[in-house]
Amino acid sequence: MKICFSVSTFPARSQTFVTTQVLYAVRAGHEVTVACRDGEPMSVLSSETRAALRDVTLVTWPPAQPALLRGLPRRLGDRLRARLERRAWRRRVDADVVIAHFGYRGAAVARAQRDLRPHRPLVTVFHGRDVSVEHTRNGLAKYADLFAEGDLHLTVNAPFADLLVAGGAPPDRVATHHLGIPVARYDFTPRPTGTPMRLVAVCRLVAKKGLGVAIAALAELNARHPEIDWRFEIGGDGPLEPELRAQVAAAGLEERVSFLGPLSHEDTLERIAAADALVLPSVTAEDGDQEGIPVTLMEAMALGTPVCTTRHSGIPELVTHGESGLLADEGDVEALAGNIRALAEGRVDAVALAHAARAKVARDFDEDRQNAALLDRCAQVVARSKDPA
Repeated sequence: MKICFSVSTFPARSQTFVTTQVLYAVRAGHEVTVACRDGEPMSVLSSETRAALRDVTLVTWPPAQPALLRGLPRRLGDRLRARLERRAWRRRVDADVVIAHFGYRGAAVARAQRDLRPHRPLVTVFHGRDVSVEHTRNGLAKYADLFAEGDLHLTVNAPFADLLVAGGAPPDRVATHHLGIPVARYDFTPRPTGTPMRLVAVCRLVAKKGLGVAIAALAELNARHPEIDWRFEIGGDGPLEPELRAQVAAAGLEERVSFLGPLSHEDTLERIAAADALVLPSVTAEDGDQEGIPVTLMEAMALGTPVCTTRHSGIPELVTHGESGLLADEGDVEALAGNIRALAEGRVDAVALAHAARAKVARDFDEDRQNAALLDRCAQVVARSKDPA
């Protein structure tokens, strides 16, 4: 197949799943194009990845906006801009199927392909804010044209699929497709909980990560069970860092909670592997922002580090409480503290939890297996477009 991946930025360190899908398609013998607005320097990629990408055609889309359009009345400028984008898309992209990542990008491609003949199948993958926040804002009304014209709408978890259908997407064109990680590359090192108990979180310091809940739970644990010795490391940065630091200080936990700042992926994995538990009590933010299924949870489970997280968005599709991890309800400080305490006191078998977690990600969240399934879906869409009956 001729496959075009349509993304805003390529390569992008925050979207390694796109790079792995592109590389998998190349290895599978497909002719691959990436249509993007811009990209980070190729130097952010390994030399091996850069070499593999030599077989990929990169095109810039949408094109740079001509200076002339900036001085026009808004409605006229928008109309001319859309015409230029349609023309550029049709001239620069030759594909049997387009895979657009994020709903916004899918909607842009749908506009560019309107009335295009022959029909070029469009598969859009929805990831997070493009579903949850947009649903909160306007019920996904901005995707009306995409839902009407797109061939397949994939979501990274089942709740998002339900939101798409509620927002008007045809149910027979909606499906859940999990992302994955290269499970075999993660060294599996399960072990009993140590003393002091080492807890870690690595993420953007934003509302949906629920770190305020984590700190509150540890403050409660410290007050009720001072005999439990623990340390909590927080890796990452973000707008809530001052607020979280103030919360730690107010609870008198400065000696136990440390902020590490941004970490490389290698350092992230080392911290997670060395920890007794990854703590990620995700919540729905005020603007509706939700997780898809956090990759850091998959990585911890592949490494053998137990996860303490929440029944939020798609997380229960990855974690089964008491079997492959520990779950609390969103915002439930007491339940989260109880789960951490159960691990610390050995009332939960950390090694058994780790083995079940590794088996889960190997079975349902392996990167190569999921990428193969994505290409199978694309092949089916292409076949249907050629034989609608």
